[in-house]
Amino acid sequence: MGTTKLAFTALGTMACTLLPIGSWAQSSLQVYGVMDVGVSSYRGEGAGSRQMVTSSGNQASRIGFRGREDLGNGLYAGFDLEAGLNADTGTGQASNSNNQPSGAVGGTGLTFNRKSYVYLQGKQWGELRLGRDYVPAFWNMFLYDPFRVGVGMSAHVLHGTTVTGFRASNSVGYFSPGCSGPGCKGLFYQAMVAFGENDAGPNRQDGRVYGARIGYGGQQWDAAIAAAATKNRAADDYTQINIAASYLWEGHRFMALAADHRTGNRLPGLDNANRVRYWQLGAVWKIGNDNIPMSFMRLTRNDNSGSSSQKYAVGYVHNLSKRTAIYGTYAYVDNRGSINLPVATGALMGPTPVAGGNASGFDIGLRHSF
Repeated sequence: MGTTKLAFTALGTMACTLLPIGSWAQSSLQVYGVMDVGVSSYRGEGAGSRQMVTSSGNQASRIGFRGREDLGNGLYAGFDLEAGLNADTGTGQASNSNNQPSGAVGGTGLTFNRKSYVYLQGKQWGELRLGRDYVPAFWNMFLYDPFRVGVGMSAHVLHGTTVTGFRASNSVGYFSPGCSGPGCKGLFYQAMVAFGENDAGPNRQDGRVYGARIGYGGQQWDAAIAAAATKNRAADDYTQINIAASYLWEGHRFMALAADHRTGNRLPGLDNANRVRYWQLGAVWKIGNDNIPMSFMRLTRNDNSGSSSQKYAVGYVHNLSKRTAIYGTYAYVDNRGSINLPVATGALMGPTPVAGGNASGFDIGLRHSF
């Protein structure tokens, strides 16, 4: 993803009065983002079809601001603010203030729901983050999914309480040296704890999140295992566990992912836990500057009907430049059992099919990053 550096000198004399000249020369600010809009058509068996102009058919639409300062001796400080956008309507996306359903914030105005943290980073000791950030289990779902988890008809499964499925607020996170994002080499690891910030009482731990991830990156392969758990006595605890690996061969990347998502109330005498397990095989096949993402997912749920589903997805991304691409994606979901499709797969934004039916759809769009 490209970035655009803003010249601090444009701020003039006022900026110079705020920061010493020495530190000013070692600071940077970047504005970055993605605008992705497409035309989509989805259908659900027994529920008709829907045609839409949609956001984020290939990558999540967003805008972000990133700052960084060199403190010397290999130490850096900085921040990252990133807001999700509904590019088709010009609205923002909702955030959450306490990692609980009661903490829903926004949904039309701009919120920095994707990232909002400050950090200290040392080349020898790693990176410490404070604020709102991705939970460790998110990284495996994102890095080992050819369709980047939550885009278009090929959206990833996410079962149960989704407040902390991807991100957590009020968090403290640590990343091992040289690995604060994708592309880690050698042994890497991270950990996170986040707080619901409740008053003292029986529900004081609600919204507390614990997570960790450990893996290894080789020259042509990598693998990682991750887990995250959210406490919620007032509703349901939520846990995610996943393991994933990939292999790079002549520019083509092959991926495998297996996961367990579980919700359940931990009150004494109650046992209403339910679980979704799934595995996914995927690949990104390179053709010159273009690529073909493809995936197959198999999902099962522990209900009395033995509900399950299978999802097939394939796309084509034609890169017009380093920043701009046109794309198309088609996905088909075979839903089985007596539960409806969104509960079984989370992979449909269009009409809900009848129980045991199927769904399909396509996205054709334009993506520009900056």
